Amino acid sequence: MSKLFHRLFISVLSVVLFSSLLAGYQYYFVHGQELNYALLMGIYSFYTAPVFILGGVPATYLIDYLLKKEAITTIHAYLRSFGMYGAAGVVVAMIYFALTSMATGQFYFTLSESVSSIMIGIAAAAVYYHIQLLLHINWEKLKQKQREEQQAQEY
Repeated sequence: MSKLFHRLFISVLSVVLFSSLLAGYQYYFVHGQELNYALLMGIYSFYTAPVFILGGVPATYLIDYLLKKEAITTIHAYLRSFGMYGAAGVVVAMIYFALTSMATGQFYFTLSESVSSIMIGIAAAAVYYHIQLLLHINWEKLKQKQREEQQAQEY
């Protein structure tokens, strides 16, 4: 169960970082301070949180299952993991975009909409994957260390 909480924690951090990046981009480059930064970050967080949690967390379980099969070099493992996370990000972003488009009555995608959805999916996956790398915690070792410390204190 601790793996689920760890992934949810990474998802929450990813939502905050990804939303702040999108809000900063829109605030400074797209619409030139039409809306304030905090409002943009709140809007993006509202829309990205379900995608990261409902789409991203299950995708990470699938990717981790697929990557456990063989031992490879560190750089090869990084590239393979990054590629799989990127592909999962694209799939989740396209599903989200398809659902939101169908809800508004649009049943086709233009090339620019598809490319922007793909880029957003890859960027979101990159944020999630690199936060996961930064917070790589071996929970079992921490539990074992805590048990050993408790046993040492009892004696």
